[in-house]
Amino acid sequence: MEDKLYWVWLNKIRGLGPIKVKNLLDYFANAKGIWEANIEEITAVRGIGTSLGKRIITSKEKFDFEKEYITLNKFGVKVVTLADKCYPKLLKEIYDSPPILYYKGDLSKINRPSLSIVGSRKYTTYGKAIANKLSKRLAELGMNIVSGMARGIDTFAHQGALEAGITYAVLGSGIDHIYPPENATLAKQIGEEGAVISSFPLGTRPFAKNFPVRNRIISGLTLGTVVVEATKKSGSLITAEMALEQGREVFSIPGDITREQSKGTNKLIKSGAKLVQNIDDILEELSLSASMKTSYEECGVNLQKGNELESRKNKLMDELSEKQEIVYRRLSYSPQQFEYLLNTLSLNSAQLNTVLLELELKGLIEQLPGKRFRLAN
Repeated sequence: MEDKLYWVWLNKIRGLGPIKVKNLLDYFANAKGIWEANIEEITAVRGIGTSLGKRIITSKEKFDFEKEYITLNKFGVKVVTLADKCYPKLLKEIYDSPPILYYKGDLSKINRPSLSIVGSRKYTTYGKAIANKLSKRLAELGMNIVSGMARGIDTFAHQGALEAGITYAVLGSGIDHIYPPENATLAKQIGEEGAVISSFPLGTRPFAKNFPVRNRIISGLTLGTVVVEATKKSGSLITAEMALEQGREVFSIPGDITREQSKGTNKLIKSGAKLVQNIDDILEELSLSASMKTSYEECGVNLQKGNELESRKNKLMDELSEKQEIVYRRLSYSPQQFEYLLNTLSLNSAQLNTVLLELELKGLIEQLPGKRFRLAN
């Protein structure tokens, strides 16, 4: 547990976001190494200036390992980090995956096929019925349902999923601050089969600025996002937008054109979201069968084939040059443009082209049309 507490410490430092944490981890290898580093070593890391470097150093004086450990146990909260096998695989693929997740419940089935279902807090009877029935039916097929436990559509999506399977709720606050408070019982029910998840430290209140961060995790955990009802300015539209950025599918339920709650969903369809009239519209788009046999790797369980592939990949990783390893670790299973990689790495165009070709020849990455690159499956 002590190693995880170093991650808890990192996550509480103001101004130290996911990308800067990853830069530090690339440099020091692990969170404990960052703790043990001095100011000169820390400020040598890309993106860490003098001001933030000093804040990292001084934060150690205020961090109490024993107190943090006691607090986590008091609320029954566990943590999973980017260094853990149990970290959700889909979430790990996005550009700015959170370094640490706090959770209450069970993450052993987090890697099953998952779909997020979100929508307006101000719902209609139609929206409530669709969210509940759609979630229940997908859960019956073995799919995880992910949502934000907000009032309205999110709540009904969780409730429908609980009738038949597993659901995960992502909060815009610390897990010790369930929001909205009337969903405290729902949160407990979710934790019995799935989990309540947050990237925010304990003690964090549900400030408005936290919810876009929460929405990015919701979409990042799933193969696609279904928007059931949404006004023109609904937060669920932000989730849909983030899903597109992450290379995930976006689905929308058509609604009554005279209702405010349909304006956002109908606009999504007009913009290219997949229109959903029945469950097959979702399953076909995701290449899943209605008689789906979920094949996934539980946390802590490795299949023989997976071990063989992992062994081969580890051998290749040991043979990589410094530049090759830096580029490889920047890539994910979601395709990334050459220009994006060029702007985020300290390599010129010729160097990056060379390294990408070398990684492709090793079978570690693949190039897609439009000069996009991703990790090879």
